[in-house]
Amino acid sequence: MTKSDENRLFYSLNDYLRDKYGCKVRKISVDAGFTCPNRDGMKGEGGCAYCNVDSFAISSENSITCQVTERAEKLRAQGVNSFILYFQSYSNTYADMETIRRRMDLALVDKGIVSVYIGTRPDVIDAEKLQYYSKLNEKYEIMLEYGLQSANDNTLKIINRGHTAAEFADAVRLTHEYGIKTCAHIIFGLPGDTREDMMRSVELCVELGMHSIKFHHLHVVKNTPLADWYYKGTVDLLTQQEYIEILAEGIGRMKPDMVVARLVGDAAGNTLIAPMWPQNKAEFTQELMKYMTENGIYQGCRLDHPL
Repeated sequence: MTKSDENRLFYSLNDYLRDKYGCKVRKISVDAGFTCPNRDGMKGEGGCAYCNVDSFAISSENSITCQVTERAEKLRAQGVNSFILYFQSYSNTYADMETIRRRMDLALVDKGIVSVYIGTRPDVIDAEKLQYYSKLNEKYEIMLEYGLQSANDNTLKIINRGHTAAEFADAVRLTHEYGIKTCAHIIFGLPGDTREDMMRSVELCVELGMHSIKFHHLHVVKNTPLADWYYKGTVDLLTQQEYIEILAEGIGRMKPDMVVARLVGDAAGNTLIAPMWPQNKAEFTQELMKYMTENGIYQGCRLDHPL
């Protein structure tokens, strides 16, 4: 993508889905009842510092099919007939193969499903699982979404992530060997991260040839270690303008064909403590685009330029 390509500043997920399928495609989020190795003691306990462990709940396997069919019915009523099945909650490859297959079969029940996006961690994937997903990839577009958060190992220790940037890179490379696309989750504003660290996180994803990146801003939610740090005054949060400037810089460092799958995060229900922005995601996107336009930034424009 060049600056003049459809006057796009970045290649959004909606752009990608329209280009690939030529129609509206919407996500059906599924809680398939998986847990996390950073909760049950395998890698750690209590989860990541920013994650609300009190909100943790495992759905019954019996509810998986109902989740899909009910949400597909609502989307069809809105004129949408093609769906991404999104295994969203926790680490959706953290189980034995029998469990993974069974829960996937319970979810793949609608003829409108065209893609399967699987949220997970880089330390709970292996060749056996990837071989299974590669078979599914013959019928559906499979996307493995790996949480990186930061390429700075010191930051990963601070937030109790339980894995390293090298483990993330190894998982992505192995996934690509099986012909499966990957998406990274990155959080800007983590304690311990400099702006250079944040850009390095983006650059690592570019170097690995990842399909897409989901950007999140750091937000503080109730009943987390991060909330304790925030109340003690040891955590500095980005302002919306600071985040926009860093996000624009990060997008500028992405390859033109990479997908910007998310611009800003959100918190579930009434769990949010701070920051209280964005108030409106559409307005946030407009502010980002205004800043990028005024500063001559577009996706790919800064691939070869240092900060």
